[in-house]
Amino acid sequence: MNLIYILSVILIILPSFNAAPYNHPLFISCGLSKSTTANPTTDGRQWKSDDNPAFAPANLNTISSSSTTDTTQVPPYDTARFFKNQLTYSFSLSPGPKFIRLHFITTYNNISFSQAFLSLQANKVILFKNFSPYLNSPQKVYEFHLTIEEGVISANNLNLTFSSSGDDNNNGSYGFINGIEIVPVPQGLYIDLNKPTPFYITNPSLGYTSFSNLTGLQNVFRLNVGGGPIKAKDDSGNMWRTWLYDQDFLARDKFSGTQGGLQYGTMPDIHYTNIPDYVAPPLVYATERIMGQYPKVVNLRRNLTWKFEVDPGFDYLVRLHFCEMNVNITKSGERVFNVYVNSQMADPGVDIIGLSGGRQTPIYRDNIIRIDGGGVSGGNATKVPLSLALHPSNDTYVTDVLLNGLEIFRISEIIGNSVSSLAVPNPPKVDSPPLIAAGKGLNHHHSLLPLIMGIISGIVVISLLTIACIIVYKRRAKEDTFGSKSMATNTSTKYKWIPSIFHSSGSTPSSISSSLPSDVCRRFSLAQIKAATCDFDKNLIIGKGGFGEVYKGSILDATNGTIPVAIKRLNTSSKQGAREFQTEIETLSRLRHVHLVPLIGFCEDDGEMILVYEYMSRGTLQDHLMYKNSETSDDNNTPLSWKQRLMICVGSARGLHYLHAGARQLIVHRDVKSTNILLDDKWTAKVSDFGLSKAGPILAGTGPAHFSTTIKGSAGYLDPEYYRRHQLTEKSDVYSFGVVLFEVLCARAVVNPNLPKEQANLAMWAQNHFKKGTLHKIVDPNITSQIAPECLRKFGEIAESCVRDRGSERPSMEDVVWGLEFALQLQETAEKNNHLSGGSLEEVFGSTSNSNLIDGNTDNEVFSTDNFSQSSNGDAATRRLMVHSKTTTSDSSDYPIDMKCDSVFSEIIHPTAR
Repeated sequence: MNLIYILSVILIILPSFNAAPYNHPLFISCGLSKSTTANPTTDGRQWKSDDNPAFAPANLNTISSSSTTDTTQVPPYDTARFFKNQLTYSFSLSPGPKFIRLHFITTYNNISFSQAFLSLQANKVILFKNFSPYLNSPQKVYEFHLTIEEGVISANNLNLTFSSSGDDNNNGSYGFINGIEIVPVPQGLYIDLNKPTPFYITNPSLGYTSFSNLTGLQNVFRLNVGGGPIKAKDDSGNMWRTWLYDQDFLARDKFSGTQGGLQYGTMPDIHYTNIPDYVAPPLVYATERIMGQYPKVVNLRRNLTWKFEVDPGFDYLVRLHFCEMNVNITKSGERVFNVYVNSQMADPGVDIIGLSGGRQTPIYRDNIIRIDGGGVSGGNATKVPLSLALHPSNDTYVTDVLLNGLEIFRISEIIGNSVSSLAVPNPPKVDSPPLIAAGKGLNHHHSLLPLIMGIISGIVVISLLTIACIIVYKRRAKEDTFGSKSMATNTSTKYKWIPSIFHSSGSTPSSISSSLPSDVCRRFSLAQIKAATCDFDKNLIIGKGGFGEVYKGSILDATNGTIPVAIKRLNTSSKQGAREFQTEIETLSRLRHVHLVPLIGFCEDDGEMILVYEYMSRGTLQDHLMYKNSETSDDNNTPLSWKQRLMICVGSARGLHYLHAGARQLIVHRDVKSTNILLDDKWTAKVSDFGLSKAGPILAGTGPAHFSTTIKGSAGYLDPEYYRRHQLTEKSDVYSFGVVLFEVLCARAVVNPNLPKEQANLAMWAQNHFKKGTLHKIVDPNITSQIAPECLRKFGEIAESCVRDRGSERPSMEDVVWGLEFALQLQETAEKNNHLSGGSLEEVFGSTSNSNLIDGNTDNEVFSTDNFSQSSNGDAATRRLMVHSKTTTSDSSDYPIDMKCDSVFSEIIHPTAR
């Protein structure tokens, strides 16, 4: 009988010590009475006591105490487990990733939590160190993602080791915990040990790397964008995640867009064909945040921006959830936008339909960014900003952005001895004022002194805060949308040299500041540049200028593998230097347009100043005009057709118009010429070389504004009025572009001293021919049979008006764009109707009077040289829109530019350079 009894006891106890691994969620209410199960909470979670020999230590009630602290709270917040010594819970779990959620509350009326400090290690990952729930939040759930390895510490255990801790002033500290959740997570949802991690934004050279078994994550933000919160019970995959409303995280000083999608709470029909349904619940994709139905020109000057406060010194995984629900968007390319994290390009050209394959089909995009900066003093941390901005692309059906959901995770840092850490310092303490005890016989003078000193200190603090607020307000008023924000969180500390002029409000390394924006601007090391150019191999030189030599190189890209780039290296003997280098970076980083050459990054290691651009495979416009031998194009023996030239002129004019009117501040290029118009493999024209550019005053719609400056530019293209008066306006760019137009038409050098005096200057020579009605006589012979006479008249009218002596008589770039587009329409109409000259232009124009050419009047249409104000009825709406876009520029732009350098990136050295 006794034997049977003993065996029965063993059978009862044995499972407690050798329990099968858990593969279902555990909800543990710490401090709940032994063998007690709390009533299910409203979300369906069933909380059980932590006094369970399956995972609690045998001496649990000896080394700790439990308490029912507040019966008005719901589990697990109505009980707590308190401890001063080490306390370890050991869970036998199935291998794989798990969510570990820790619950704390510090609002009990009968307990002071100011002395509560604890540390916690989960297997090889430190989750908390000297952590104060009281200083962090009255009630908070901390969610961690850990991977349980097979066979770690006997049978796949998860050991949660708590200990009380405190600084020197907290010798009486203790620890406590209210609740523990352990929830299985699908393999590979956030970490896949068999696949590479997302791309590093802050250091692209790292490319893709792999997570290790020591990698832990802590969720710091999980947002349902454009909709209200999603409760844990409505999450997908039985993971009990909570999704918060994004409203509180929108940048209050920026445009915040509008909510879109379905009504909050409406369950959508989602097609989980690319990702599993547990990635995010359907309610996340039901709502969205977009810019809204504003005019295209308005949205293109805005970002949709969210701002967060995070702890420095960690990598962060940023996951964006997308799902196109708009019934009017059904094809790839109809909504395309760029994603910026901390003002750095994270994901260019996001095309949800193109990536997902169709409407109502969700996808997500991951990136990792390094957050440095901030500071730790006395165990308390200063948080630093992390921003997310979405910006629409230009040439799309819907000029808008979209975001449905957002998750941000902190990634553990390896700290040695096969241990990683997610622990961060506590927020700064708020000290209470000292209490003066009554009836202690303090004399009157001594009792007043602390009060007086307190008042004086308060006045000083308030004054300093007021001054600081004024400074911050003024700085923010100058910041541009893509973020002339602090770069303190964006870059590593590997860079050895930064010119003193860069030392301003942000910081690159922790002790160095930089005013350089970093929207799409990577920082390369000199070693990377040398690797890309085979140590500056002379055979890779594709161009030279006043700045230095330009090399063709290649770099690694996250999505496209190895891509070609153009690398411009400062010649150390050049007169151009750091200020010009900075001007180029500032301008191209803040202005993004399909017809502006993209700047990829820069290098400023070991005294080198190097710029890295997207490679333009077809070289410069001048290379293809056939009057110079070119070594940069494979098409040297084929001159550009007239229609190709027209389209190139239209594109480059659009780029210049964007500089003049696409930002709050006017940008004058100052070096418009055919060698600064580059062509990509699709013959798209892109304006380049912004070292000479100058930022003018805030646009106010009051007409051209001028500012005095030293004369810079290139011979033959330089505005004569600017040269005489030293007053720069946007009309100086118009003049230079007019010279380019004549250069395109005639295919000859803009200055040729070997020709007779009246022919030496192209602009003057072509203008005289236009006025005489003989412009057709100087057209490039390669294209005379291709030009429609009506198109030539219009084109000549535009070019002549651009190169007029007085800036006030020249059209704006907006009008030039419209005029060139009209000329292109005339050309296309003539080609469609087979009304080309088909031979010598002399035969076509032989009977045309000079007055008709000057006034621009023909029997078939009406031309006007007065800013091209008349057009066909079909273009009336377009014309009104362009006028509207100009008048609204000053009010809706998020692109203020503040460039104060008087020096420039380029200067006139000789005709072959600048």
